[in-house]
Amino acid sequence: MKFGIDVGGTTVKIGVVEANRIIDKYEIPTIKETLFEDISSFLKDYISKNSIQNIEGIGFGLPGNVVNNYIYNLPNIGIKDIDLTKEMDKHFPGVLVIAQNDANVAALGEMLYHNEYKNACMITLGTGVGCGIVLNGKVLEGVHGAAGEVGHMCIAGEYNFSCACGLKGCLETVASATGVVRLAKYHYKEYETKLASEFTAKDVFDLAKQKDPLCLFVVDKVAYYIAKCISILGITVDVDVYYIGGGVSKAGDILIDAIKKHYKTLALFAVKNVKIEQATLLNDAGMLGAAGLIIKDEQ
Repeated sequence: MKFGIDVGGTTVKIGVVEANRIIDKYEIPTIKETLFEDISSFLKDYISKNSIQNIEGIGFGLPGNVVNNYIYNLPNIGIKDIDLTKEMDKHFPGVLVIAQNDANVAALGEMLYHNEYKNACMITLGTGVGCGIVLNGKVLEGVHGAAGEVGHMCIAGEYNFSCACGLKGCLETVASATGVVRLAKYHYKEYETKLASEFTAKDVFDLAKQKDPLCLFVVDKVAYYIAKCISILGITVDVDVYYIGGGVSKAGDILIDAIKKHYKTLALFAVKNVKIEQATLLNDAGMLGAAGLIIKDEQ
């Protein structure tokens, strides 16, 4: 039995995992001052109540910069400079603990769930844009923990919007939920639309499905930039499949089909037929992937 811990800004999702399947799951509030004490307390209670004699390990998906179990910065939570191994050893001495960036573990979780490939990327479209890369069944972390930070790939110079990272023209500025809204507002007066003066990314996709001219244009632009990102990844890591996840991906076929259309025109011939699919695990991917770090470490 393994535990997969997916730490978010509001809640911590805790999954109990066996044979690459979540058999139990819970949520507790994210409180930065007592985060790891709260997680450990919950795990101890669960182990005690269920008379568990042995756990194989605890995996973490963390929203920020994590390298070799050292947490450099989790900006959305307000935690930095923590040695996770030492922190968890206070509560679970000798238990294997492994941590990775949350986008990385989500990619691993999706891949483990489908159990079809050993090489995959998952691009997560939410408030920001994240990406996890799995090669030969192992998460690609990078020397600085920055592998997969495609949200800050500078490929939208046509707009050159400022990004929170300090750069301009990042994918995140046009393909995240906020980016979708930003694009729609930028082009608001150029097309007919039923969008109200205030709207969400979901509103844009819902109206695009109703053939709203502005919203169709915006969805096509978003899809183009995601496809451009994937075409670059294709000649960099060359995986079997790209999963599109996160809240924006709930738009479904109208977005996925448009990404595929643009990808066909942008991709090198050698990787033109790669699979692009909507992710299916949603909020469970991080828990399964976090536990999967333990599995991969053992193999």
